[in-house]
Amino acid sequence: MTALLIVLANVLLLVTGQLLWKITLNRHPIKTWDNVLTILLQPSMILGCILFAAATLIWFYALSRYNLSRIYPLQSMAYVLGAVGGVVFLRESMSVYQWLGLFFIVGGAFLLSKS
Repeated sequence: MTALLIVLANVLLLVTGQLLWKITLNRHPIKTWDNVLTILLQPSMILGCILFAAATLIWFYALSRYNLSRIYPLQSMAYVLGAVGGVVFLRESMSVYQWLGLFFIVGGAFLLSKS
């Protein structure tokens, strides 16, 4: 597997885990410390944690094989996928400036991956 595919797998798992956490917290907001355990035991929260742990293991693998200066900038794609996931799955809105910022992130990650 190439560095790009490994980091992409990491990012997809990371963002999916974060989206599951957000969905869980939208349904069960933290109101007091008493309901935190109930929230942590929700199936979607547990699955998000498992995906986040898998992403971390993949990241460890990437760190052991590739230069940090090459793969770390590729992780910025998590910002892009997270924002797009918020728009698509959570029906959040983004301004023109936010979309422009995401465009610059993608461009920067592309340029860094080519060096």
